[in-house]
Amino acid sequence: MVFRTLNESELEKWFYHCASVFGENQNLDFWLDYFKRHYFNDPFRDINSIFVAADGSSIASTVRLFYRKIYFHGEEITVGGIGEVSTKHEYRGMGLASKLLCMAVDTMRKKRLCISILFASLHNFYGKFGYKVLPREFCLVDRDTFQKYYESKTTQIGEIKEINLSDNNVEIIDEIYNLYSTNFNGPVVRNREYWLGWVKLEPKTSLGYFVEGRLAAYLFYRKNGKEINILEYGCSDSSNKEIPLMEFIKFIINNENAEAIKYPKAIGLELTGCTEYKDNSLMLNLITPFKLEGLLVDSTEKLISILTREPNKFLFWGTDNF
Repeated sequence: MVFRTLNESELEKWFYHCASVFGENQNLDFWLDYFKRHYFNDPFRDINSIFVAADGSSIASTVRLFYRKIYFHGEEITVGGIGEVSTKHEYRGMGLASKLLCMAVDTMRKKRLCISILFASLHNFYGKFGYKVLPREFCLVDRDTFQKYYESKTTQIGEIKEINLSDNNVEIIDEIYNLYSTNFNGPVVRNREYWLGWVKLEPKTSLGYFVEGRLAAYLFYRKNGKEINILEYGCSDSSNKEIPLMEFIKFIINNENAEAIKYPKAIGLELTGCTEYKDNSLMLNLITPFKLEGLLVDSTEKLISILTREPNKFLFWGTDNF
């Protein structure tokens, strides 16, 4: 078994490996599109940060390192995202993914990245490498509960319509993103290439809220059966941020025949009667100590403590999931 980085000539083989493992050899077209999209649409991609365990010409296991920056107390903090962790059935139990994850962590240390993020259910496995769960709160509101809440409120009527992320409007959306998302810890620092590559081409429905013809808020969502998952929201007016959100939800319920809406509690719409729950899929690991407002963040425990000190201040938009 050889542990190394992927060669350019092996990309198609690597896509098929990831698709077959994650899809368990089912729905390969869907998974191939997913992994190709997340590679070619990522402006920060680096083939030298795809680690593989190769058994001859066969890929047995792989781990990919994503490069990002996130907003953290108004600062830009470097992040290494872990994804595409996958081992073929016949090679499991041999410690291949562990070896590759160590290679990824070593690379992050050499590059002096501050934090590593991953999404997983195998908490014990990743915990061995220093990763700890950062709980996130979500809300799930059903159609009837929302309708009762909506009818009790005075709302501002703007025009809602589907939008496309194009050269013409991405600057306005980016301006709203920077006004809204930079108030939280966790949103990805985006440039134009990332907007027009990754964000634009991720499967979703994009809505705009227009007041007097000008885009004042936007929302991205994805439908899963009768449930709507709000991936991202942004509003240019912090004093009226709930109004566009309510109008978006009303529009979606009416147009999608949706029975329930799921959204991060951090965006601030706290409805009486909605179901609140914690999601433990996000894990963090401090890679390189850094200073924050004069405080040295030198352990993962301290990092988690800072982030949980302000409830619902952490946001990692679903649009950016890797």
